[in-house]
Amino acid sequence: VGRSANTIDQGVSKVFTSSRKMMSWAVPKPEGGYRVYAKGASEIILSRVVNRVQVGTQVKMDDAEVDNLTDMVISKFAKLAMRTIGLAYKDVDTIDSDEVETLIKNTDGSPAFSMETGLTLLGIVGIEDPLRPQVAPAIVRCYKAGIDVRMVTGDNLITAIAIAKGAGILNMELHCDKNGEVLPKRAMEGKVFRKMVHDYSADGEATFNQAKFDEVWPYLRVLARSSPDDKLTLAKGLNASTVFEDKEKCRMLKVQEKIEI
Repeated sequence: VGRSANTIDQGVSKVFTSSRKMMSWAVPKPEGGYRVYAKGASEIILSRVVNRVQVGTQVKMDDAEVDNLTDMVISKFAKLAMRTIGLAYKDVDTIDSDEVETLIKNTDGSPAFSMETGLTLLGIVGIEDPLRPQVAPAIVRCYKAGIDVRMVTGDNLITAIAIAKGAGILNMELHCDKNGEVLPKRAMEGKVFRKMVHDYSADGEATFNQAKFDEVWPYLRVLARSSPDDKLTLAKGLNASTVFEDKEKCRMLKVQEKIEI
């Protein structure tokens, strides 16, 4: 986890989890107290910051500035198929590694650790992980062999779409409009997917709905910001799907989506 054997017992570590989409380490300061260093998905870090560093000092951040960073920095990096990571910190006098903020939620609805809230933004970085040149031709060969390729990833939606277009998973003619925007159902985040394929009780309990799933999966090319449970839902839903029984729908999907079921 990035610490030497001599200092690993100093401070508090919160390793990365898919539910939090971030990690942090509280490091003891020589003068006392701790400095918490946090990094993670840029939109998650931005949702936890209250200040930002500016020329050696801290200034307050408001919603307008967060929105501006999202549009002008994160989205621009993501459209270039870069993964964006937020870097932040906070200084505290004491650390309770199990203390949580009930009003601030992780992506799975669990409460956030207090040490990972009220942060000061250091910056946002874009990391380029270019597709290997063999990827797109390999996907073409899959399609020719009757293997339909879908993409399930933890990346944010804009980054995932850019990568999928480069790999040929999203076809500009089949899956996008004349302006290059992805058509409905072809690319979505895990939280949207979950709402589309589940029924919810009055108290918010989710129940998988196979019929709803079968209206989504034939069109779905990219699932971004997905959780391990989303992947399990996909696998189980595909195994139980009855779309193949509807011959007319299968013919329509072959014409419109170029897939054979």
